[in-house]
Amino acid sequence: MLWEKNWPKQDPLIPPLPKEPIFENIRKQAAKNPDKVAVNFYGYEITYRELDEASDRFAAALVNLGTKKGDRVALYMENCPQFVIAFYGILKAGAVVANCSPMYKADELEHELKDAGIETVVMLDHFYPVLGPIREACGVRNVIVTSFSDYLPEKPAIPVHPTMTGGKVEVPDSIDFKDLIEKTEAKPPQVSINMEEDLALFQYTAGTTGLPKGAMISHWNIAVHSRCIRHYYQYTERDVHLIVLPLFHVTGLDIAMNPALAAGGTLILFARFDLVPTLEVIQKYRATVWVTITPINVAVINLPGVDKYDFSSLRLVLSGGAPVPTEIHKKWYEVTRINIIEGYGLSEACGGIVGNNQYNFWPGAVGSPLYYHDVKLMDVDGGEKEVETGREGELWVKGPCVMKGYWNAPEQTQRVLRDGWLRTGDIAVMDENGVFRIVGRLKEMIKVSGYAVFLAEVDAFLYRHPAVAEAATIGVSHPYRGEEPKSFIVLKPEYRGKVTGEEIIEWCKEKMAAYKYPRQVEFVDSLPKSGSGKILRRLLK
Repeated sequence: MLWEKNWPKQDPLIPPLPKEPIFENIRKQAAKNPDKVAVNFYGYEITYRELDEASDRFAAALVNLGTKKGDRVALYMENCPQFVIAFYGILKAGAVVANCSPMYKADELEHELKDAGIETVVMLDHFYPVLGPIREACGVRNVIVTSFSDYLPEKPAIPVHPTMTGGKVEVPDSIDFKDLIEKTEAKPPQVSINMEEDLALFQYTAGTTGLPKGAMISHWNIAVHSRCIRHYYQYTERDVHLIVLPLFHVTGLDIAMNPALAAGGTLILFARFDLVPTLEVIQKYRATVWVTITPINVAVINLPGVDKYDFSSLRLVLSGGAPVPTEIHKKWYEVTRINIIEGYGLSEACGGIVGNNQYNFWPGAVGSPLYYHDVKLMDVDGGEKEVETGREGELWVKGPCVMKGYWNAPEQTQRVLRDGWLRTGDIAVMDENGVFRIVGRLKEMIKVSGYAVFLAEVDAFLYRHPAVAEAATIGVSHPYRGEEPKSFIVLKPEYRGKVTGEEIIEWCKEKMAAYKYPRQVEFVDSLPKSGSGKILRRLLK
């Protein structure tokens, strides 16, 4: 589908393509609204002037430590102001941000640090037990350390998570983040940026199909994406953005942080998602925009007494990462009186690339292509044939937000990039209105007696059962059918011990085709998830 069908070039709503790196947005907002709060971290406030100056100081400090243009600098943090400062400071220095998941174990962290050639790591102190044993083997020269306590007020205005309490952890042979900034002049280097060629970000994939791969995101990729998201969802300086998703992941980074700050809004930043304090903050700060994922949506609607919270300030709730079942849509609206606006994206294209918005909204679908991006559906059997409207096909994307390729992985790059088209590995259907619905992943499809079963579709049916809080389905081998579906289910508290797996299976038989319903059901206390909140089916296997 050509983007011009939805967004004609003469349409005045089309945002002009950017000419500058995204860190220039911070400078512009600092000049325009210097005393406006950019980041609120549990009551600790940083203005745009302070954010611009701190990131300038950090850029200069990196250069003083020997960082050169194009060097990769790792961010190994949960959400905190230090992440925001360091992110823009790294870009101002002409270096490349390499995001590391706070959930990494030593082997995973070692893979990324070695793969990206990291010499400088910026990290929260309590992660050092993971880095310490592998530091020398990875060739890390500089470890810049900070603590939650460096940017927490004495009396937090928002309840802090228990994991954030405690004093600073001593890290050997390290540089203190806050001390480094305070001692360095705000004289950032004058770095010439080639928008299309110079890299801004290594965004490592979730690794659901093997070792994580570093998607190479250019300054052009991330600047266009930030501009498009800002316009598509009409972010303004009046918006108060509730940030609970991790900034190391593209959804938190490129749907929330970057476009929100480009527009001059305020970030209410949580270190991690904490349900009750999050809902209290919506009321306290009159939050207007909230980017979520399906597990958060499920947690909200299943919270006892949720009807006592005031959601009236919210004008926009975005959800990505996985399809939101229609039953969740209905229950969410009943609770909040605002719709969930779904979108679709992936690390290899800076995040959201297909989406609904407030004016073009189809529940259960992910919408239409973003400005400047084309989408087509190709035969799922690996052919080169585009499928017809209404047929399932692999989603291919082309446009200025598509990555340059995977770092140090030419063969994997060649498999997913073809003549500028990115093969997403996701299966979708387009209707006659040009609206897309995600039905599963190419590698999350099983064959039962020769029939294709998309696991996400089975999950969506299970969410309709009143006892089901969360569900994930996998394929298990079967001597006759080849494979058959097995579902892992988290029951709502009030149904535990009162419903059996057999009852769930019988219910499913009435809802799904004979080859599709799960033959096995296993109740679990929780489902394994990645740092971005996606369910990891491979661990269930």
